[in-house]
Amino acid sequence: AKAKEKLYAFTEKIGYPDKWRDYSNVNVKRDTYFENCLSANKNDYEYMLAKLGQPVDKTEWHTTPPTVTAYNNPPLNEIVFPAGILQPPYFDVNADDALNYGGIGMVIGHEITHSFDDQGAQYDKAGNVTDWWTKSDYDKFRARTQQVIDQYNSFTVLDSMHIKGALTVGENTADIAGIAIAYDAFKLTAQGKDTTRLDGYTPDQRFFISIARIWRVKTKDEFMRMYVNTNSHSPARWRVNGPLMNFTPFYNAFNIQPGDKMYKPENQRITVW
Repeated sequence: AKAKEKLYAFTEKIGYPDKWRDYSNVNVKRDTYFENCLSANKNDYEYMLAKLGQPVDKTEWHTTPPTVTAYNNPPLNEIVFPAGILQPPYFDVNADDALNYGGIGMVIGHEITHSFDDQGAQYDKAGNVTDWWTKSDYDKFRARTQQVIDQYNSFTVLDSMHIKGALTVGENTADIAGIAIAYDAFKLTAQGKDTTRLDGYTPDQRFFISIARIWRVKTKDEFMRMYVNTNSHSPARWRVNGPLMNFTPFYNAFNIQPGDKMYKPENQRITVW
């Protein structure tokens, strides 16, 4: 019941803030990169200092509108989607529902889930750090997140380098549940209830292809080694393959069978939420 209360208490910020940051003190020169960085950092530092002794501004955004990102802010129980991510491949007003729900829909589901991952679950609907769980529910939750940790520890990124399951558990949990949320929402649409193929693919196949499409990236091995050791997100490949190998509708969409590389027996497929 308290989890539902928290869910329905969400604040959403979409597109851009009503009040814009003042960057007039940032002096940008075309030929002095280092000085530009100093000027920007000085402006940020002074902006933070000005907050001392002031009430919390709940309307503040912690990113800029053109930035391609989204975030969950547990102390304010809010989810934020700037304009930068409201464009292809995440969202396209001219695209079919399958692509949009597999794109921005997955991102929205991901951010919602952060309120109920290993970190966000420590905050109640008002953003206070408090224990609002029953012991039985929390024990089950911890057991399932441990399954996520163990599974992702087994994924090999390079040579003998594995994903760090404990470091990435919050993001992996959000990926696994975020896809399920987006899929359930997609199945409520007219296209989601249909089986008509588009460009040779069924609606469900297009949904899952869209999920893969938003994580397309190329990286050097040197960067990947650093990334695995320091980033709370799994590498892009495993943000696709990891959640989908746990999601039975993906198996049905592409007829995944024992012996296929992404196949996991049904009793080994993880569901957190």
